[in-house]
Amino acid sequence: MGVSFMVEVYYYIPAEEVENAVECGLKLSVWFDKEVHIGHDKKKCLSALLNPKDDMEKYRSESLRCVKLELYPRYCFVADRYLYEVGLNHPEVMKLYLDSVMPIENYTFGLYRLPECLVTSTVIGDQISLLDRRLDSPILIDKSEELYLNNLIEDYKEENPGFNDTLLYYYYCNLVQKGKLIKIEEEGKDIVVFLDNEIGRAYTIKKPKNE
Repeated sequence: MGVSFMVEVYYYIPAEEVENAVECGLKLSVWFDKEVHIGHDKKKCLSALLNPKDDMEKYRSESLRCVKLELYPRYCFVADRYLYEVGLNHPEVMKLYLDSVMPIENYTFGLYRLPECLVTSTVIGDQISLLDRRLDSPILIDKSEELYLNNLIEDYKEENPGFNDTLLYYYYCNLVQKGKLIKIEEEGKDIVVFLDNEIGRAYTIKKPKNE
């Protein structure tokens, strides 16, 4: 019979609760923050993170501490938290949130912009430890959001060789509207020059085909 591997997820709790959590655990009926349809059942869930830096406000908070939870994967599901937040006011998006829920072992890093781990069981004290940012097991990615955006950009670059130019063209056009750059273009020419007079630099960008 194979040994079940454990997954590590992260959860922020008030500093004064840490000692009690490590000793007594986190009771699901007390700590759950949402109820989600998973499969055929509506389950109480505690929303943890796959990366402690996915919530920088909590990461920098003086009043909260990050604890590491070591859990059996059968109690862990990953969903897209941004879809949940938008879905609170838009039922069609909440349906997409529910569709995004998957067992943690099926999740690929970078798939969701803000992945949350839905923990569906009480967590005992033995499975909880205070995160030591210096000594703890290394986090493979700095922030899920960064990986998500990089993956999107890489996908579009594969489909469209001119994607970088298009991206920069619209970004620089936005800076022109804000008065930070000057745009110089000639009719019939593919290349547009954006001037930053403040630092004396010119950026040459290929114009997107539909412009």
